[in-house]
Amino acid sequence: MINRFGGGVLVALVLMAMLAVEWVGLPAGTIGVVLVGGVIALAAVLLLVRAELRRAGVIAACAASFTLTWNGWYVGPVRPGDVLVLVALICLVVADPSGALRTPPWWVKQLGGVVLLVAAINVAFPADVNYLARRVVLTATGLPAAQIASVAGTNLAVAFKFVVAVVAIPMAFVGAARVDRSAVRWLAVSFVGGAALSGTAASLDYLGVPVGQILTGIPRVPGRQLGFSDHPNFLAAGLVLGIPLAYWLLASRQRHDKLLGLATMPGLLFGVFASGSRGGAVCVVLALALSVILHPRTRGYAPGILLAGAIAVGAIAAFVPSFGLQILRVTRLSGGVATAGSDTVRAAVGAQGLRDFHHSPIQGIGLQASFDASQVYIQELASGGLLLFIAMSVYSLGGIIAAARLIRRDDLAAGLLAALLATLALNVFEADLTDRFYYVPAAILVALIHIAKRDAVSPQPVVRLQPEPA
Repeated sequence: MINRFGGGVLVALVLMAMLAVEWVGLPAGTIGVVLVGGVIALAAVLLLVRAELRRAGVIAACAASFTLTWNGWYVGPVRPGDVLVLVALICLVVADPSGALRTPPWWVKQLGGVVLLVAAINVAFPADVNYLARRVVLTATGLPAAQIASVAGTNLAVAFKFVVAVVAIPMAFVGAARVDRSAVRWLAVSFVGGAALSGTAASLDYLGVPVGQILTGIPRVPGRQLGFSDHPNFLAAGLVLGIPLAYWLLASRQRHDKLLGLATMPGLLFGVFASGSRGGAVCVVLALALSVILHPRTRGYAPGILLAGAIAVGAIAAFVPSFGLQILRVTRLSGGVATAGSDTVRAAVGAQGLRDFHHSPIQGIGLQASFDASQVYIQELASGGLLLFIAMSVYSLGGIIAAARLIRRDDLAAGLLAALLATLALNVFEADLTDRFYYVPAAILVALIHIAKRDAVSPQPVVRLQPEPA
């Protein structure tokens, strides 16, 4: 078997071990144990029986892209989207041990390396125990958060999940693109489709049909909807990232793409409204404007389109003021809705994050603190210090430059660039540092870069995936 699969066996076994380690470290939960155990057993069987694994890997990667925004959907203690990423990697490695996986660009690898470095430093040289005990750590409701039992263990667990988000997802997506170049498009369509479905669920919840709660089992937040997420702000962030890709479909020359864009955009927009996220409401306008400006087919008409949009909003405010006030009330931007409590909590945890940075400015106080601050930039400084902040900045800039260079080649790059730029704004309002869906647009971009490089070296048409002979 070693000769048959070569060095890929070792990689596949490592991936299986990663699944096993996560399984052992998860809380007790019968359904989750059965799910993860089944995945490990499936991986073992696939090592012994060479099936049509390439197609299975592509399907698993697209399914992961479709479900990663559903961070409130658990089967037992695991999110299926996270498991699907590793399943895709296993299938692709076993199917093509020598060529399935390609390491991502340097701006991606450096972030993964720095995350591991920060975790190692904070395990070897942890922050002062007395300082950690005095920190102000609050939940979203303003109540004191439970103390972490094992700082070192949580630090390493967060590092693992962070690396999965930053490195494993793009590797799985590149592997899928190597099997079938059209997988890049389907990864993007899957992402926007999954986000739109979550937004539609939130919209139905707002209208009184509890679709989201049926899937996730998470209690509703009064006046705000969750969709398939575990917090209204996470719902809004995922929908904002999906909007540029929905616009990419709407602006396509292909009729079926336009229909897909038309089908997904309402769920995304109304889902942000139903979430009641103030940051989401601001960033959705930015995401739409960037989409119009950056897409090659609408760039020349951007001033007129944006002016028409502004006039439409002004007309609604003038002639249907109750509708405008309702939007401001639900999104908590105005309309008498009390947000003082939320602002107080944000200010308190934000100030604590800055104190954490001042206490340990180089490596931070550990990745276990990455959930505590009120926004991504402070999370970076508090948990990883300047090391993580600079690495994340390089990661963001590298993705933006790479996407900008590809716009002339593929319109999808315009949607991905708009999503990456919108992420910079979301970082000001939201606290999504380690959520996997936050890194999906960059992972799709990495797959697109790989296809562009392969075409530059070998411009001949690439044969689509065909079933292997029996």
